[in-house]
Amino acid sequence: MLKAAMLALVRQILTVAGTALVAKGNAQASDIRPVIGALLTLRSVVWSVADKRGCTELLR
Repeated sequence: MLKAAMLALVRQILTVAGTALVAKGNAQASDIRPVIGALLTLRSVVWSVADKRGCTELLR
């Protein structure tokens, strides 16, 4: 449950950051979605590895 909530929070933060970049003209909307997806995938991989090694207290 905590993992799902953390990923939802990270996704919302990245969406807000992407929206801000698009609004200021620093990026196009079509460029932001793949970046957010890649960051969420990376976060999931890091979380999975840390969970397997028993290091999740560092991620909380």
